[in-house]
Amino acid sequence: MLKKFRDILLKLLTTRVAWPIVLTVGLLCTVSIMTLELISPIRAERQQIHVAVGAAVILLVLTISFQNFGRIAFVLYALSLVLLVGVLGTAPINHARRWFQLTASFSIQPSEIAKIAYVLMLARHLRYKRQLDSIKDLLTPFLLTLIPFALILAEPDLGTALLFPLTLYAMLIAAGARLRHLLAIALIVILAAPGAFPFLKPYQQQRVIDFGRSLAGTGKPHPQQAQSRMAVAAGGIWGLGAEGAKYVRPRQLPEAYTDFIFAVVGVQWGFAGCLLIVGLYLAFFAASVEIAGSTKDPFGRLMVVGLASMMLFQAMINMGMTMGIGPVTGVALPFVSYGGSSLLASMLTAGLLLNVSVRRQTHSAIMQYAPA
Repeated sequence: MLKKFRDILLKLLTTRVAWPIVLTVGLLCTVSIMTLELISPIRAERQQIHVAVGAAVILLVLTISFQNFGRIAFVLYALSLVLLVGVLGTAPINHARRWFQLTASFSIQPSEIAKIAYVLMLARHLRYKRQLDSIKDLLTPFLLTLIPFALILAEPDLGTALLFPLTLYAMLIAAGARLRHLLAIALIVILAAPGAFPFLKPYQQQRVIDFGRSLAGTGKPHPQQAQSRMAVAAGGIWGLGAEGAKYVRPRQLPEAYTDFIFAVVGVQWGFAGCLLIVGLYLAFFAASVEIAGSTKDPFGRLMVVGLASMMLFQAMINMGMTMGIGPVTGVALPFVSYGGSSLLASMLTAGLLLNVSVRRQTHSAIMQYAPA
């Protein structure tokens, strides 16, 4: 086992396309710990443990060929759906049923598991779809998306639910679906979206209303967004350092260490720090695109596209929410927000990307297992 870890590390260190992933993940985790130190030193210490466990997860994932994950994709997808159904029966926390609270300080968020399982399942399904010429060919991918989307929306968790259709479109484009079909479906969804408003929870409806009024200039933004924007603006170009803590105290900015941690980055390191974070996510995505482009295996290529796209979409939604250019949603900032489930899911994603990067030239274009 030690020899296997040594060989994997050596391969990782000598794989050029893997380095940007390793560096960006390392820097984002460092930013997370340093940012948490400003508002909650205890959580910063716990986050260090989360990062260490996450690093171990990456190493463990690297010892297993990514094709093996494809073989059990259906099992993982089915298990994630069972967990999503089960969590709906738990006691609500902050108006939502999103977590299995195992101990006073340890919980599991099934939607984080579902995101990865979904990408694996969709990549497995689409790996042989060389032609997606008709609407009929798109029915199964949309059904695979609709089930976890609906379950997560019922928690309710609008932000995480939105990641699924966005990721679906990215993977369908990579799989060769016709753009006109995708645009037609997107137009139908956009036109039908207002019909979903009555099904949102009252507090979600209010968030959407606040966002719309804020954009139109006819009302005030959501209180959390108002405080978040004030904190980012106070940071200026280079930030206020420790002095910025007064803008992000818990009573002033709820969830500052999770959903709104980007505001803490803004007040601590200013516009320069925010720009660095954006650059790191773009570098992460660009490196993932290079890995996908150089991967011979169709499952591995689609898996990389799906995971990288979901990561980028999640970061965009979180940062947009913080800056007031999107409604308030409970979406964590990957690698930066505090939380075990979120960070471990992000680390698992990075591990799968690195897994493909070190094996991308060793698999033929034909999968070793039969089509579904």
